[in-house]
Formats: sequence, C-alpha cells, structure tokens
Amino acid sequence: MGEHTVIVKAYSDTHYLQAIKNLSHRLSLTNPKRQELEFEYNRIKAGDTGEKFIVEKLAQLKLPYDFYLFHNLFLNIESKMQIDILFLTKYYAIIFEIKNIKGKIEFIKNPDQLMRTLPNGDIDGFDSPELQLKEYVYELKNFFLNKGMNIPVYGAIVFPFSSSFIMRPPTETKVLRKNGIKGFIRDMETKKIFLNNNQIEFLIKHFLRNHLEYNPYPLINRYNISKESIVKGVMCPKCGVYGMQRSAYNWYCKNCHHKSKNAHENAIKDYLTIINESVTNKECREFLNVQDIDQMNKMLRKMDLKKVGKFRYTKYMLN
Repeated sequence: MGEHTVIVKAYSDTHYLQAIKNLSHRLSLTNPKRQELEFEYNRIKAGDTGEKFIVEKLAQLKLPYDFYLFHNLFLNIESKMQIDILFLTKYYAIIFEIKNIKGKIEFIKNPDQLMRTLPNGDIDGFDSPELQLKEYVYELKNFFLNKGMNIPVYGAIVFPFSSSFIMRPPTETKVLRKNGIKGFIRDMETKKIFLNNNQIEFLIKHFLRNHLEYNPYPLINRYNISKESIVKGVMCPKCGVYGMQRSAYNWYCKNCHHKSKNAHENAIKDYLTIINESVTNKECREFLNVQDIDQMNKMLRKMDLKKVGKFRYTKYMLN
C-alpha cells in the first residue's frame, strides 16, 4: 500500500441487524412480514460480510501510488447515496457496488432489474444495481466537476462469493468476482494526475465531515408494518417469552420463573427503534405493561437516554 493509504469505515450495521431481529420476534408467527424481515436480516448480514471481505482484499493491494478507501459512505450530493466502497486516487475514482446474492444471476432490460434463481427453482426479482451505480457515478462525477476537479469516475458491481453464478451480465457496467478486483485496478490508466495532494486532503475531510449517519428507524415505517401488529411486553432474557411482570424490584417470567432487574431496557430500546424515535412515560407504561408512573420514571432515568422536554411533555430518545 502507499505510505499514506487510509481505510475509513463510516458506520456499522450491527445495531440495525439486531433491531431487525427484534422486530421479527415481535411479530406473530403467521405474519408474512416475518419472512421478509428474516430475508432482509440475512441479506444485510451477508452483504456486510462481503463488503468487509472486499475491503480486506483492496487493503492488500500494492500500488506505486497512494489510494484511499471509504467503506459505507453515506452522502447527500444531488440525492442521498450510500456507497459501499469508494476507491480514491489522484488518477481516478471507483465506486464498488457489492452484491452478495446467491444463485443464478441475470441482469434483465426493459424494465431494468436483477433476477435470481435458486437451486430449488424459486425466482426473485431485485432492483437493478446497474441503474443505481450509474446514478452514483454520474452524481460523483458532477460533484468533482463542481469543485473544479475533472477526474475520471468508474463503477463496478462486485459479487464477492462463489455462490453467485452470473448467467447474464449487464451490458454497460463492469462486473467483477473477488479474484478480478486487483487486476481491474492495476489496469487503470495512470498517465495523467487529476488531483494534487491538497485536493485529496480536501476530499477526505469533506467526505468525512459530510457523511450522514444512516438512520433507518423507526422500522415499522421502513417496512410498512402496522403498530398494532407489534407484540407488546418485556421479553424474558432466559426463555424468550414476552409478558414479564414487574414487581417492586424485579421482572418476573411466569413461563420459566426467571427474575431480572433490567429486562425492561431491551424492550424500551425496541420501542425506540421499531415504533417511534421517542417515547413518553405513558407510552412506555402501555408497551411494557407497567402501572406505576413513578416506577416507570425511575426506569427511564436510569437508562442512557436523551431527555427532551419537561414534566408531562417529557420524551426520551436514544443517544
């Protein structure tokens, strides 16, 4: 790697994945959204693994010039764009769109979409990553031009694992497997320098300063789930059953007789990620099945939550 090479990890999906799992658990077994959420959980988990794998591959590159990696960069340029990996050098920039989709892959035109066929014959359709990548390349190119930097911007779709079989590739966009990434980069044209050191430093600071923290909450809005379909109550940390009862000092599970002092904390976090970004004492009591206002106040105040407002208008939010 170049002497000044840096790797930037802008954010992690860990908390988001946990919130999706918690939402799935708070839906009835017959709710069709459960299967959708389980698919989403596995997709994001696999995708994050694939991105990390590609970042590690790129970090191993030995080039005669410096390069900069931005992982999961979320910017608002012309529109909001979540870039899986941005590879920046003084000669060019590349946007890598990582897709970890198992099965036989076909890029279909008119309308543009990606079709996946599993070994059991099931067929799924996805939005075209080619269209999204083209838009990202266009917007980033314009961003550079507006800053007086006429640097080439390229894009590539990467399938990091061998479980993806590309039967019909896109017609206008480069598709890479993991073993082709290094060669693809080494073949990039480097005869002309487009960015000087000051411009590189400006871009690094600009991207980090303007990176938007991705906020997918509340999840019921994102996944179009009604509030009424969410199972209320405190989940027992031992047996996983909802409906623990609160005594003066503990939570008690009638199913397995387990006792816990702070089982309510996960339930409150569930409310703040699943249902609404803020919660009042009354809303919390209804969700946790607690009757005592003062008892609920004590529980809320002991948590690491942001308090907004006073008296009966007080709301609590995640920090």
